[in-house]
Amino acid sequence: MSALLMWLLGISLGIMAAAVVATAVRIVIGPDDQTRIVLADLVFFGALGLFTLFVIRRGSAVAVDVMLIGSLIGILSTVALARMISGGRR
Repeated sequence: MSALLMWLLGISLGIMAAAVVATAVRIVIGPDDQTRIVLADLVFFGALGLFTLFVIRRGSAVAVDVMLIGSLIGILSTVALARMISGGRR
């Protein structure tokens, strides 16, 4: 892997980590439960993004399956969280 790509992946990891930390802080000081639910979903997908960047940096092909399963679980949790926010209404 080229040095430029490794450098850009390092910067991307730092930005994503800062975004996840800022979102986690916002969960603690969030005004209501709906905001906390949405931010928790955002933290999940941010962590999945961090994992993806780490896997690209390490060059592992096995972890692609883990990312796909995590994405599917994340989509299902998003639907469940939307049902909780709407109070079960359709």
